[in-house]
Amino acid sequence: MKGIMRAPWYLATLLAMLLLTGCTSSPATDGPGGEVVAMPLTNTYWQLVSVAGKSVSETDNQKKPHILFLDDGRVSGFSGCNQYMGNYRVRGENLLFDSMSSTRMACPDKLTEKLLFAAFAKTVGVNLDGIELRLLGEDGQQLAVFEATRMK
Repeated sequence: MKGIMRAPWYLATLLAMLLLTGCTSSPATDGPGGEVVAMPLTNTYWQLVSVAGKSVSETDNQKKPHILFLDDGRVSGFSGCNQYMGNYRVRGENLLFDSMSSTRMACPDKLTEKLLFAAFAKTVGVNLDGIELRLLGEDGQQLAVFEATRMK
């Protein structure tokens, strides 16, 4: 993801992103007895918990950054400032992002977005553990952590 560039938006992805950003969510716990069940990578709403070792907080004025992997290899989400989209490939534990683009809204604080886009560019692996999704760098370092949530 060398530089975020503008790209044409796909209507279906844009509609999905708009619907997702307006929904509330809760932790994904639906197993017998309320235990946490493993969530699939695709078609799961993943909220950003931390990036580059920094916790991501949600305020009333800001939507929580998130990511959504679709079955057809497309990815979309919200960085805390801008909508983004692109493609991804998974082979075993390897995950690569490709052709990433975003809107270019002017925002007062773009630190989370900058760190998230840098994490996408460095991602070579993925670790799924229950409701946690970790993007991993070349040496296995944790670049970003997301938590699965179910839509209410």
